[in-house]
Amino acid sequence: MRFILIVDHEKCNGCTYCMLVCSMKHKGIIQRGSSRIKVYKDEARALAIPMLCEHCDNPPCAEVCPTKAISKDPKLGAVLVNQDLCTGCGACVEVCPYSGVRLDPETGKALICDLCGGEPLCAKVCTVREAITWVEATPSALERKRRLAEARVEEFKRMMREGP
Repeated sequence: MRFILIVDHEKCNGCTYCMLVCSMKHKGIIQRGSSRIKVYKDEARALAIPMLCEHCDNPPCAEVCPTKAISKDPKLGAVLVNQDLCTGCGACVEVCPYSGVRLDPETGKALICDLCGGEPLCAKVCTVREAITWVEATPSALERKRRLAEARVEEFKRMMREGP
């Protein structure tokens, strides 16, 4: 049975617990800049938009990576970065349609959600609002994920045009 991460920005209240738990899991420190998820906020509109890897079937970030540092885990479905191969060129950041790739402020290398090995902590801490959920990859869940990701990207682009 395969699972997927679904992010519904309309339910997000901008608490950033997802970012904090992510940085703690991967870096051992609470530092938003080291998170593999980024919550963009527009306080004036009371809007928060979590942006992270959508783990595309054919990830464009893997296609453009000159060192082949990015690959897709066939079992989990996660897009993974081999930090030893990553040069931090940023091609993956530029090509990601979901703004789901960031460069680590310390190492300069790509940061992409790795689904915490199949138990995403962001979904575990987002229990009250359920803006981030880890659900079975049914056809209806996959369609919902696609719709929500597209809506999130459009809202994010609007936010960037208008300024947070």
